[in-house]
Amino acid sequence: MSQVFDEAVLEKPKIKSILEMLSDGRTQDEITTHFGYADWKSVYLYFNRNGFRWDKQQKTFVPHVIKPELTTSPLGDVHLIQTKAAKIVRQLSKKNTNIRQLAQQHRFEDVSAMGEYMKGHGYRWNHEENNYEVDASLQTPVTSQSKANSSGDIPTSLMEYEELLQFLLVRQEQLRDLLEPNTTGTLPRYTFRGAKVTKTLGLPSSVPVLLKDFSDEFNITQRAIMEIALAEFFQKYGYEEQLMQVLQN
Repeated sequence: MSQVFDEAVLEKPKIKSILEMLSDGRTQDEITTHFGYADWKSVYLYFNRNGFRWDKQQKTFVPHVIKPELTTSPLGDVHLIQTKAAKIVRQLSKKNTNIRQLAQQHRFEDVSAMGEYMKGHGYRWNHEENNYEVDASLQTPVTSQSKANSSGDIPTSLMEYEELLQFLLVRQEQLRDLLEPNTTGTLPRYTFRGAKVTKTLGLPSSVPVLLKDFSDEFNITQRAIMEIALAEFFQKYGYEEQLMQVLQN
């Protein structure tokens, strides 16, 4: 397993501010300008060095590694999760928080609408705490029967899949890219730093034919095709940070 995420970085003022701005719906350009960065890549690299990755679905930075407590604790570990639901829990935990004003702040019609949203994200209302908590009824407890299934029957507890689930959660962005390929027809463009050099490669005769046909059909140069292919190869196979360092703004 990977190293446990160091939650101390969440107390860094810049980390906290940027996560709050993303949670409030601020754009990448607004954040880049606010902190005086040249571009969003600089923000990305800063978070990457501090153990975060970008989550396309949540549109925010999340820890590279999910702590085991996030899948085993019935109360959850909301101080580590950077989702809208977790933020609501944290805000309600503060003294003198007005739940109606909080619902308006998060653009819900009323408290009931916010409650439905939280319910859909696995939380329920705790009347004693006057706050939401992770709904433990949605988690399957580990029992002796489920452990016995290791003899060959299908396991009945998600706990038995803890390591696999953590592996998938950490890599959900890459998995989503594989399962939901870009079908819009719009090709990304990458501009690499450095002077142009000539590189001779021996390729099967069918490859140059495909390059030329694609180039003609989509009105894109063969060099651009190769640059896109290489950039996406680096992203897919663990060289994304190095790639970001050689791309032009």
